Amino acid sequence: MSVKTKVLNWCKALVLPVVVWAVFSVITKGRFATMTSVLSVFRTAVVPILIGMTLAFGMIMNMWNFAVGAIIYSCAIFGAYLANITNTGIPGLCVFSVLTGLALCIVMGILYRLLRVPCLVLSLGMAMVIEALPNVLVPNATGKISLLDGYLGSAPWCYVIVIVMFIIFYYINSCTTLGADMRAIGANIKIADSAGVDIDKVKFLSFIISGVFLGVAGVVYMSTNVSVTAVTGFASAGMIFDGFMGVFVAMVLAKYINFSASVVIGTLTIRMLSAGLVACGFSSEIRGILTGVFLFVVVSFSANSGIINQIRKKKQIAEEADAQFAKMKC
Repeated sequence: MSVKTKVLNWCKALVLPVVVWAVFSVITKGRFATMTSVLSVFRTAVVPILIGMTLAFGMIMNMWNFAVGAIIYSCAIFGAYLANITNTGIPGLCVFSVLTGLALCIVMGILYRLLRVPCLVLSLGMAMVIEALPNVLVPNATGKISLLDGYLGSAPWCYVIVIVMFIIFYYINSCTTLGADMRAIGANIKIADSAGVDIDKVKFLSFIISGVFLGVAGVVYMSTNVSVTAVTGFASAGMIFDGFMGVFVAMVLAKYINFSASVVIGTLTIRMLSAGLVACGFSSEIRGILTGVFLFVVVSFSANSGIINQIRKKKQIAEEADAQFAKMKC
């Protein structure tokens, strides 16, 4: 692929977030275009981007994990609680949060392998269980850190964290056999199995990697909020929708640029859309409707982008056939 083509593809991929930003800048009469608003969007997009990268590991293989939000809550709460007990501060929060994410995702990976149920079904059940854990094991079901210890949730540390995790995400997806095996399973699991891919091993490793990413997301989430209280009744699902929709948009953008980069751009676009709707003063119900419509339009446009070219090609073939038939008659 030539440099010119690569640059053109990147421009096509970046059109979507730029258009979203421009539209809301006009609607809000420039309020959304200020540097403060832009930096706020970037800062609040850090956790959704980490969620999007985590979900992408499974969604590449057609595995949907709805327990991601519950795991982040547990990582944040248990990480802060154990750090306070051991008096280890921020290093303890980081270690215990990642260990919590690893433990929970390993349990999910084992259950997925033993029960042989779809990941969607397993994750829905596990989300309820994982949400209940902090309520049962942590006093007041709340994790807290001091305000001064919340620096990992603010600039520049939150950006450093997401950049480091993106490098890991990119390397796994684009430079390892594991990433290639994940894509092969997602493309056609039967062919991947026939080609010698250890499907159970690959999926289990994806759970382990997800545990690390969710543990890091738990650190950033706790650092941003300083105090996190456990939720119940599948309320944690609301946290993951920006990430989910970001991956859907990424699947559209992946035809132009690397999938890893498209996950970041897609999630950032959805986060920008959400922030823009808030800036316009829409209610949560209207924001949900408009976000769903936006996703539907983007995916539909991508799925049908080749139809016009197909119609033109068929028309051209028909015209050439008519011309040849007319010559034969003469």
